[in-house]
Amino acid sequence: MDNSKITPQSTPKWLILTLVCMGTFMSTLDISIVTVAMPTLRSVFHTTVAVSQWFVLSYNFVITILLLTFGKLGDMIGRRRLYSYGILVFVTGSAACGLSISAAMLILARAAQGIGSAVTMSAGPALVSEAFPEGERGRALGFIGMVVAAGLLAGPLIGGAIVQYLSWHWMFFLNVPAGLVLSVLLSTRVQGFNTNQNGRLDILGAALMAVSISSALMGLTYGHDFGWGSALTLSIFGLAVISAILFLKTEARVKNPVLDLRLFKNRGFKIGAISGWASYASTIPVLVFMPFYIEDILHYQPDKMGMILASGPLTLAFIAPIAGHLSDRIGSRALTSLGLAIAGVGLFSMQWLTPACNWFDVAWRLVLMNLGSAMFVPPNSSFIMSSVKVEDYGVASGTIALVRNLGMVSGIALAGAIITSAEQHAISGELLIQHLAFISGLKSALLFGMVLSFGAAAVSAMRVHPVKKEVVS
Repeated sequence: MDNSKITPQSTPKWLILTLVCMGTFMSTLDISIVTVAMPTLRSVFHTTVAVSQWFVLSYNFVITILLLTFGKLGDMIGRRRLYSYGILVFVTGSAACGLSISAAMLILARAAQGIGSAVTMSAGPALVSEAFPEGERGRALGFIGMVVAAGLLAGPLIGGAIVQYLSWHWMFFLNVPAGLVLSVLLSTRVQGFNTNQNGRLDILGAALMAVSISSALMGLTYGHDFGWGSALTLSIFGLAVISAILFLKTEARVKNPVLDLRLFKNRGFKIGAISGWASYASTIPVLVFMPFYIEDILHYQPDKMGMILASGPLTLAFIAPIAGHLSDRIGSRALTSLGLAIAGVGLFSMQWLTPACNWFDVAWRLVLMNLGSAMFVPPNSSFIMSSVKVEDYGVASGTIALVRNLGMVSGIALAGAIITSAEQHAISGELLIQHLAFISGLKSALLFGMVLSFGAAAVSAMRVHPVKKEVVS
């Protein structure tokens, strides 16, 4: 059957949303379920905080470098077909994670998971955006935001319970049966999404983007170890800059670019992308590094830690769909700007965390930060998707996911570098000194995140409603 001749209305739009939400939940769950287990994984594999961060970073790193490539590929061969393949790759990677016997094997298996998630994150919102009319799109994307929150919420709870009462391996094995069922449903129940079978994939552009992003991350992650002013570190960052310049030049001249630079001719689209990056770069270090503070310094068990961490995503789950619905009615500017400002206040409040704090001291700060994030994400996603025409939904969807994951990996790498630098000065000191050094580094990282969040709020206030003809002319 020629899917390019079947309309998306061949499949009920709410079924499409449900299936996309299932895949989104699995991908998001595997971010938060690992963070709560990081202290345990560090102990099991006898490694350091710097290496442990790659249990999260490798997953998001691979997603980041492949998102736009898969977004374009979905536009070319069909988003439903690609989404189904992505789920199968994710399931395979999940099984490999559960079977890992070393830190290196787990990092590689997490990267394999990231390949599958890159597909679902780029194609999923595009499927939903094509199925729903513009007046309902913000609400639909708000439901995806709610599912993202649910995955982040369930991860600490499920992960904490599994680590406490079973074995960490089962965090990953859970994905296998659910993923297989989802793949079957996608293959048999969903039809009719636009494709452009005559396109050609921009391999050179994808490779240059991968080199640029990977070099930048390597520099941020290991710059402290190599020396920030060393020839090796400067060479790595130089490679990142040169690759980025070549990438932009390549995308400007090829017929079917991975990243369509015409999208950025729209001022509002650029504002949405920049503020989206800053939002995730400022908040994701909390999710990754707070578990070390809660377990190692406050001495809560994994199941209790999961409950504490779940307070933030629980806020996201309630607020995200409301914010998406409101954005359909009143626009995105006020919601996004206020949300970023509230997130910044939440990050600033974490400056008063100490070894004497209790669970409530952590929980209310997480709630405040995530309240701001929930007010920002759905309106910003709807704002970006409304800038483009249907045949560009894949690339636009991939761009949303790209800035999200680029924000995540850069935020993790920056925060990790700051925390590692602080810990180096106390590496041979007493345990209390090491704990105080970790808290100092964490606070410095979160203070930088606060500056990013407030800056993004100011940028977001300058947005205007996107004008589609500016993007596609």
